[in-house]
Amino acid sequence: MTILLGLLAALAWGIHDILIRWVSQKSSVFSALFLVLLFGLIFQFGIVAIRGDFTDIPAPATIPILASGIAFMFAGIAIYKAFEIGPVQLVAPIVATYAIGSILLGVIQGDQLTILQILAVAAVFIGLYIVVSLANSSDNATSNGKRSHAILWACGASFGFAATFGIGHSMVQYTPEMMGILATRLVAVGCLIPIMIYLKTPLLAAIGQWKILAIMGGLDALALTVVLVSGNMPNASYASLAASLFGMVTILLAWAFLRERMTGLQWMGVTITFIGIAYLGGQ
Repeated sequence: MTILLGLLAALAWGIHDILIRWVSQKSSVFSALFLVLLFGLIFQFGIVAIRGDFTDIPAPATIPILASGIAFMFAGIAIYKAFEIGPVQLVAPIVATYAIGSILLGVIQGDQLTILQILAVAAVFIGLYIVVSLANSSDNATSNGKRSHAILWACGASFGFAATFGIGHSMVQYTPEMMGILATRLVAVGCLIPIMIYLKTPLLAAIGQWKILAIMGGLDALALTVVLVSGNMPNASYASLAASLFGMVTILLAWAFLRERMTGLQWMGVTITFIGIAYLGGQ
């Protein structure tokens, strides 16, 4: 059951990310992100209401929630910008490496890396080297420039998600997880609004795509809820392991529906990367 729940989360996040690629080509990145966060907030509110998890947020949880919300907003901007530039086969594996960031945060806090964890991290970087060196390879300076920007934004998204989840671990010491996530989303929406006002980006510029954006918000809320619910079940690490494969789902969908071409070497690089990520995700 935990593996099935993890795979459900991976499927939801995989579809969510492939829709980011599609939406980012059609409308303002910031407006699309704002509406997805808003719809996700609405769905998360409904989930918390159904579960009866509403509670006061104690003072010690305030700083972690604010920090986690800001990190989540930054990660959202970065992943939308990365998928706007693309390609999916390049961006998705890099974003999924947030698991390494979580491991490193643990090391900073005093955790010891095992030999298998070190080998898994090495596998991720070897796979990424193959993916990055082959994705969109071209002598065209513009193409190479776009690839570099996509890599930078994808790295920013990975760092942002690692910080979000890392800080979130300290948050749940003081407040229920569902309530903490709801508050984190609220902070992310609240912080994004002044940025959009400063950039003179209309909040509802992407309202014409509201159905797709609502689906994206629902998928994200569903995936987070599934992972959290599975955390209270036996062998909870299996769910995290399965959920960490969402990037592979995104790549498969891009290959099937967006017709992104993949060579045998690229598939090998992607597979090596996600084997390492899957192991780290289950730790």
